[in-house]
Amino acid sequence: MKSFLFFLCLVPGIMVGQSKSLTWQDFSFGSPVLHVKMPGILSKQQTKLPPKAQEQVKSYEAYYLKDDPNGIVITVMYALYASVVADAKGASDGTVGQWEATGTKVAILSTTDTKISGHKAVAQRGKLIIGGQESDYMDVVIVDGARLWQVIVMTRANDASLKSVMQKITDSISF
Repeated sequence: MKSFLFFLCLVPGIMVGQSKSLTWQDFSFGSPVLHVKMPGILSKQQTKLPPKAQEQVKSYEAYYLKDDPNGIVITVMYALYASVVADAKGASDGTVGQWEATGTKVAILSTTDTKISGHKAVAQRGKLIIGGQESDYMDVVIVDGARLWQVIVMTRANDASLKSVMQKITDSISF
């Protein structure tokens, strides 16, 4: 059952390039609607769930932003499960496990139980090494009964301005 409590949010390595200014926008997804400020426009992902997962999931949506010049990759998703209670820690652990299964090296720096607008959540920060390139990541998973929202942000490693971008995104999450 735990394998149905998360979905792979594999994101490609982050390219290093010339920075450009960010254009912040409000983004909303899920039900009830989760609001978050994003440094660009996210694109809807067309995801075909495996047949076994389709039996467990009533509703699923995912969105993606890759901003190579600024060194930012963001994936957000929402799932409404048919017959299981969503597990924030299980989803966070599952994402890490699936990254590791692809050969990505993961160092978890912190995992914090928290609440967002009264909803149970887990916030995790860490480092990834994908194809020899180091990135910082932040993964926030919010749950309410059978509902799960996940926001994953990856940035170039050790960049103070990008850490503040991650913090702005995290601080903006609300219902």
